[in-house]
Amino acid sequence: MRIFTVSTVGALVDSAAQQYGPRPALQDGALSLTFDELRERAVRTAAALGRAGVRRGDRVGVCMAKSADQAIAVLGVLLADAILVPVLPKLKREGVAHIVRDSGMRLMITDEARAREVIEAVPELPLLYGSEADVDPSLILPRLRGSESPDGGRAGASIGPDVAAIIYSSGSTGRPKGIMVTHRNITDGARITAQYLGVGPDDRIGSLLSLNFDYGLNQLWQALLTGACLCLHELVFPADAFRFLHEQRITVLPVMPVIITRLFDPRLLRRRPSYDLSAVRCVSTSGGAVSQRMIDDLAGVFPAAEVFLMYGLTEAFRSTYLEPDQLAKRPNSIGRAIPDVEILVLDEDLREVGPGERGELVHRGGCVSKGYWNAPEATAARFRSLPQFPGERVVFSGDIVTRDEEGYLYFVGRRDAMIKTSGYRVSPTEVEEIAAGFPAVETCTAVGVRNIEIGEDIALFYSSTGAEPVDEEALRSFLKDRLPSHMVPRYLWRRDAFPVTGNGGKIDRQELAAEAAMLVSGPGDEDR
Repeated sequence: MRIFTVSTVGALVDSAAQQYGPRPALQDGALSLTFDELRERAVRTAAALGRAGVRRGDRVGVCMAKSADQAIAVLGVLLADAILVPVLPKLKREGVAHIVRDSGMRLMITDEARAREVIEAVPELPLLYGSEADVDPSLILPRLRGSESPDGGRAGASIGPDVAAIIYSSGSTGRPKGIMVTHRNITDGARITAQYLGVGPDDRIGSLLSLNFDYGLNQLWQALLTGACLCLHELVFPADAFRFLHEQRITVLPVMPVIITRLFDPRLLRRRPSYDLSAVRCVSTSGGAVSQRMIDDLAGVFPAAEVFLMYGLTEAFRSTYLEPDQLAKRPNSIGRAIPDVEILVLDEDLREVGPGERGELVHRGGCVSKGYWNAPEATAARFRSLPQFPGERVVFSGDIVTRDEEGYLYFVGRRDAMIKTSGYRVSPTEVEEIAAGFPAVETCTAVGVRNIEIGEDIALFYSSTGAEPVDEEALRSFLKDRLPSHMVPRYLWRRDAFPVTGNGGKIDRQELAAEAAMLVSGPGDEDR
């Protein structure tokens, strides 16, 4: 398999059209686009953005349902030498407004389903309608693409170190921070992942993942790099997903634990799928711990598939993977470093720890991003230099791990209080800020409770402003109206007082987390 070395998304799109032009690149239901057609539509989109006043380095949001139109919009933004800002469609108004204003967004590409909410969240933001479908005339949004031919080729001014995307991911405190991902981060991530997964032009990648985050977007970059076809599917019902995998003859299937849980949810899947799924040769997972039950479920329906367990962080995309032949031998390992990456395990004094000793996972080499947008202090805390690697910045993950004698890594826990749920990293402070706005809540603290199905559930401890009990149904409704579904606490518990630490009387999150674990534990909860 021949993989050309490219360092920008524009070069990736051009190279794909040159090498694989008439081959299928993107499948979205009945719509099929070749690499030539995908490039042509992306170039038209870039030209339309230029006519709308977008210039090199401008931040352009994309808030759309997963579709060929969304993929084309993403590529068009990058071919226009602008900076892509993916916006999760299910975000509430406060979240959308924060991303728009923090990024300094020039305009947003959206679709009919999300346009009204975006308009209500940030009425001053210019919008372009990025769908080929008929537009709601009451919105009066200009279309992104016209019928005119693009002016020449794409602009192509971007180079590898330029920022290509700002991907918003929660920090340990406060609002989500934007992670600056470069063009070279994108192309290196595609090259490295395709290398160890063995992706090639005969593969068909099943896209069950969102195109709003690095893991889902990486499937688009891999397709362009290798000539594989990316087949889009919006996961709602498991039976439909298995039929999609069968009909499209999917060979490579990237998933997350939350997707595995949904695919095999007994409430939605009455019986094992009877489709021929033997074409699936590779399943890759990231975004949380994978239980033995999940692995057994995958093996039961994908008999020919090798399972690759992967670990990563958006600040450096992908750090480790566990080879399929090590799965049974090391079921709890997150593997070893991916190609072109070195993983260090350091103590508080920045010394490498020995086998079995705990330390922080530190990533150096491939895919290290540029840091956080508009957050120099947070960048300095996470992206640091080490004396043994002068002139280089490495990423301190905040994850505590151990390493065995053969170099395989094992996750222990987070250094901070981050909650990882359904593939998302959630800052407790984000939940607490919203919950504190409920009139009867005085103090509140959010913690994670381990749940192997989705990583962690969110539990909220709160105290009330008066003697009367808080109406928890009203509180839950309040939270659902203001938070994305993955951030709504599963558990609500009232406390009259909160435990505090010895240093300054801060709320003791560790004690609350231990209490939460005890409250939900019980007989038969082996997987929790």
